[in-house]
Amino acid sequence: MHTTTMKRMLVITGIALGLVLSGCSNTHTDNTTPTHKPVTKQEVAPKPKPNTNPVPVAPALTVKPSSNSVYFGYNQSDLEAAASSTVLNGYVAWLSDHSGVSVTVEGNCDERGSREYNLALGQARADRVKDYLVAHGVAASRVDTVSFGEERAACTDSGETCWAQNRRADIVTR
Repeated sequence: MHTTTMKRMLVITGIALGLVLSGCSNTHTDNTTPTHKPVTKQEVAPKPKPNTNPVPVAPALTVKPSSNSVYFGYNQSDLEAAASSTVLNGYVAWLSDHSGVSVTVEGNCDERGSREYNLALGQARADRVKDYLVAHGVAASRVDTVSFGEERAACTDSGETCWAQNRRADIVTR
């Protein structure tokens, strides 16, 4: 009997050992496809060549003119050639580069003449500047005008040198 018991024990031990070895494996077998494969020397992408094409650069914006005053002759509202070729052309270019900017043209006069006359002359000067800007491509809705007559003098002395400084239209951004 001892042999039969021994055989049974061997069979049970063999089954147990088989179960232990098959069910308690320490190695994990992954049957899924890897998400990436290791890179070998042959598969390394070549280094990109440097871009020899120049990067497009936005054009430089026009600089705002240093002067914002357009000067007029005595009792005049006509633009002088010098004023239209410098300050006004500078503002046309600057405003075309800065489409979100609007301006007010402020007409001014010297102290000679009545208050009513100077207000009307200041308005005529402001209107001439606006007309120039609009004629050269600035939208009329971006340009307002106002006359201050003799109220905003740049120079308060008397005499032609001082009065010439007051006969102007100033372009002011808003």
